[in-house]
Amino acid sequence: MRISTSQIFQNGVDVMQRQQAEIARTQNQLATGRRILAPSDDPSGSVQTLQFESRVKQTEQYQRNGQLAERRLRLTETTLAGVGDGLQRIRALAVQANNASQTDETRGYLAEEMRQVLDGLVDLANTRDANGEYLFAGYRSETRPFVADATGQIVYQGDDGAREVDISPVRRIAVGDAGSAVFGGILDGNGAFTVIPDAGNSGSGVAGTGQVVDQAAWNGGAGGPFTLEFLSSEEYQVLDNGGTVVTGPASFESGQTIEFNGIQLQVQGRPDAGDSFEIRASQEQTLFQGLDRMISALEKGSGDTTAPVNNAINRGLTELDGALEHVLDVRATVGARLNALESQDGLHEGQILQMETTLSEIRDLDYAEAISRFNLQQVSLQAAQQSYTQVARLSLFDYIR
Repeated sequence: MRISTSQIFQNGVDVMQRQQAEIARTQNQLATGRRILAPSDDPSGSVQTLQFESRVKQTEQYQRNGQLAERRLRLTETTLAGVGDGLQRIRALAVQANNASQTDETRGYLAEEMRQVLDGLVDLANTRDANGEYLFAGYRSETRPFVADATGQIVYQGDDGAREVDISPVRRIAVGDAGSAVFGGILDGNGAFTVIPDAGNSGSGVAGTGQVVDQAAWNGGAGGPFTLEFLSSEEYQVLDNGGTVVTGPASFESGQTIEFNGIQLQVQGRPDAGDSFEIRASQEQTLFQGLDRMISALEKGSGDTTAPVNNAINRGLTELDGALEHVLDVRATVGARLNALESQDGLHEGQILQMETTLSEIRDLDYAEAISRFNLQQVSLQAAQQSYTQVARLSLFDYIR
């Protein structure tokens, strides 16, 4: 078999080029810290690397979703705390206004402060987040949710939707609450029924909020409405919606318990003949409607008798307690969601750490092995280069000379 001089030279060059390529590849591995530089290096490992990298990025996106949701919910919680403080202030002023030592003038001052607090509550209901979107507008986040209509009543312009985000492949969480759920849906009266004095009452009768003592009997009466009518200052009767007498005529004394159809209530003072109170099932109203009604009664004043103001304040205080409880319930749900986000974030951290550890085992370089290999490749290249120089001298012309 004959080996030409050109073949010898070419083989030597090929060997040195292959070794240089291997050294270059090892240098790239050392520079990047990656064992797999191309899919051909490890097809199976490359596929696993892509899968784990995709899962890590997906989990990190869920983390970012959770962080955005947390910021929005914390703003919601802070806003609701402000609403609770405002309601407590109005309640304190209402208790002060209900004192018999107050005059129409001093009650007017208290009503003015209550009106200012109410305006502040409306502003809180229209709170925007960092993106300029309204917290309590539902899906209509660009629409101001609470505005005054032509009559001055605060009305809701948002919708009933609650925006949600994904915080895991199988879990979504609400990042807000519709204003209709936060500031609406509050039952007037005591939550079961409400007692409303007739506008034409002239006596000093002041009705309490009452209570249900037999829910079945109250439900059997379909929630009324009923009319508590005073035949004189010492006698009363209760009529149903059709005018049929339900209870009475019966004697009356200030503060005595009046009971019918599973409910009880008391009337303090001395009603005049013809005075009446409507008793009906509680109806849903907004937080602002109840407050505005009480404040309007204080602004109007008492006139000849303080009974209208006292009735309005008694009803308002009961509804304030219900509104405070409602706001606290909403805050509790927000707190529960914040706890869920915190728990989910910890779970994501653990998942990412585990996946990155596994990914490192598949993809990352063993520096000790790579450095040893690099040194060996350098020695091999030097040997090939020296061998090439020796072989290059083996020429027939050397012998002819």
